[in-house]
Amino acid sequence: MLKSISKIILFLFLYLISKLGSCQSINLAGIFPTIDHSGKLTDKLNYSLYYFGAFPIANFEKPNLSKDAYFHLFYSEQALTYQIKPKISLTGSYVYQRTNALYANYTNENRFYVQTKYKHSIKIFNLSHRLRFDGRFVQNRITNQTPFTHRIRYQLGIDFAISEKTYFTAYEEAFFNTFKNTEAIYGENWGYAAFGKKINEKNKIEAGLLYVTWNIGKKIWFNQYYFQFTWINNLNFSKK
Repeated sequence: MLKSISKIILFLFLYLISKLGSCQSINLAGIFPTIDHSGKLTDKLNYSLYYFGAFPIANFEKPNLSKDAYFHLFYSEQALTYQIKPKISLTGSYVYQRTNALYANYTNENRFYVQTKYKHSIKIFNLSHRLRFDGRFVQNRITNQTPFTHRIRYQLGIDFAISEKTYFTAYEEAFFNTFKNTEAIYGENWGYAAFGKKINEKNKIEAGLLYVTWNIGKKIWFNQYYFQFTWINNLNFSKK
């Protein structure tokens, strides 16, 4: 089992590194601290809070830690989920995102999303399919306008237990712009692979590799390679 997992991690790592071959791309690496908190309110209703920061610290072309390190992205998400059936859920959320968080060229984005998620198992593997619609209000600092845009996202996730307290998890998510006059229909992609450990009934930690790429126009991709570490906390407020 561990040998198979190691092969999967190695394959994903080599795949991500192979992406560096595009000379027109921007390639940065850094750290990605994350907090993932959720709570069960009733048998059908849950809430979740999800926060992360993206901190590139090195440029693959000409690494210079003193100049490359910066606070690139702050993200906060507040959501409510209704469990329609044991395997199917519906979620609505408000998201605030700030790019170049502490700098004069920052960009604010206010966003809402609605999503449906379906979970099922195949032998030892737990699979999830998530379809999300993003409604986005992204600030344009040049025109001082905040146009409304939208996109569809599909995520395929997988996890399985390695032992009683450790597990492997991964996902692949593709983003497709759905508004008129978009420069690129396929605009973004996120890929993640990590090992997790259950600390107790309420807490888990995960650590692994995250690959994020954005199409920033003219066939130029902004590739970001992060070491992500996540604290996952879950509480149950529902009555027994």
